[in-house]
Amino acid sequence: MGWESKAKELGAMERKSGVIRSAESLLRLNMLYTTNNGSFRMSALGMALTEGITISKNSAVKRIRKSGEWLRWMAKELCSEQGATIEKPAFLDDRRVLFIDATDETTRGKNKDTWRLHYAFDLFGFSCDCVELTTNKEGERLTRHEISEGGIYIADRIYGTISGMEHITSGGADFVLRFKSKAFHLYNEAGERIELLAHLRSLGALESTEIRCFYKLPCGTLRPVRIVAMKKDAKAIDETKRKMMRKVSKKQEKQVQTDTVELNEYVVLVTSLNYTNEQILELYRARWQIEQVFYRLKSLFGYDNVPSKRDDTVKAWFYGKLMLAALCESILKRVPFPPELDAKVADIIGAQFMG
Repeated sequence: MGWESKAKELGAMERKSGVIRSAESLLRLNMLYTTNNGSFRMSALGMALTEGITISKNSAVKRIRKSGEWLRWMAKELCSEQGATIEKPAFLDDRRVLFIDATDETTRGKNKDTWRLHYAFDLFGFSCDCVELTTNKEGERLTRHEISEGGIYIADRIYGTISGMEHITSGGADFVLRFKSKAFHLYNEAGERIELLAHLRSLGALESTEIRCFYKLPCGTLRPVRIVAMKKDAKAIDETKRKMMRKVSKKQEKQVQTDTVELNEYVVLVTSLNYTNEQILELYRARWQIEQVFYRLKSLFGYDNVPSKRDDTVKAWFYGKLMLAALCESILKRVPFPPELDAKVADIIGAQFMG
């Protein structure tokens, strides 16, 4: 894997002077930081207890903040070994594809604060263009992200707004977004409203279609856009309906309107791209696969107690978590535990790191 030499190459180990003189010791410091709720003080103390290395809190801060790119490289390598990375489709050529999302976490303790972690994750390069920590009052919107020219941005329906689409295209990029039916209307070339469901009802299970149409700016200007839709199979439709009814029963949402229920029988995407329907749907499925990687990470170690708002600190913590989860996946796959013990073993491994 060459992880030790990569520490120097990627700037985590700039010199061998000081108390941290090996990549192994630096990795231990980062793992102590990752598994002790982002505490620099506890990380420094852990080094004294485990390696007999006396390091100040400030020195620990500096070393950890320089480790983000190194941890990202190791996380990617481990995830590649486990098949968690995704091969880039040939039709994309050299274009970058970024998945934008956010996750909310509540800190522990008596006085609970809820934070929101916003990120733009390169689906095939396995890197973050943005990792930003805010309060949960900060909305999930595309306009908070800096757009890279030539990129393709993929996001769920909460990001599907006119302002978001305009932000991406004005930055010279393209988008694939889950269609948000109440966010804006669709129009034909004459400026007449399009009823989306009327174009979808003839689809059979797993069949797709496209609609070339427009959305309207506040000034009245029509902007061209493309809808790519596929009907779900019966099993997926039933599961979608159960989830919707579950949310309503728990009073998480208002009673769902009939047309919204019907529209959820389809995967409906809005895009500025001219790839085939199958290619657009493949891109969106890739976004879903990466989301499962993050879900696994969250279930194993959580994002709770986000340690800082500094970009370099959050990235070191974020990639440290991802690397740790990938490492545990690797251990679980190599050791033949009975299936019923897998979850317990994962808990034990996590407890050892947390301890």
